[in-house]
Amino acid sequence: MILGIDLGEKTTGLAISESQLATPYATIVHKNQNEALAKITKVCNELGVDTVILGFVEGKIKSLFNSFAAKLQSIRPNLKIVLWDETLTSRQATENMIKLGIAKNKRATKQHEAAAAIILQSYLDSK
Repeated sequence: MILGIDLGEKTTGLAISESQLATPYATIVHKNQNEALAKITKVCNELGVDTVILGFVEGKIKSLFNSFAAKLQSIRPNLKIVLWDETLTSRQATENMIKLGIAKNKRATKQHEAAAAIILQSYLDSK
């Protein structure tokens, strides 16, 4: 099982794949990176995740993603973690949901997991 992550400061989107198609899975809310780490580790354990595709953004905050990946790796040493450029995925997710006619209030709650699915699908398509 592969888990895609759109990591945010307070809200993180998750997507999963067992083949060549990424599916939005869940949105988790957290107070800090350690809480996000605990919740994501629990999902990894429950689903039997062996690979994580962690979306990242270049620039000053890239260290946030590197730090998260290192902490996750220390908790789950056998986990393969791939950092994947997530530039503009949130915008793309919103545009896709608008095209599908999803109401604005529903879009807000699903945006991060839709972005995680785009990140994961981009990775899967590159293989």
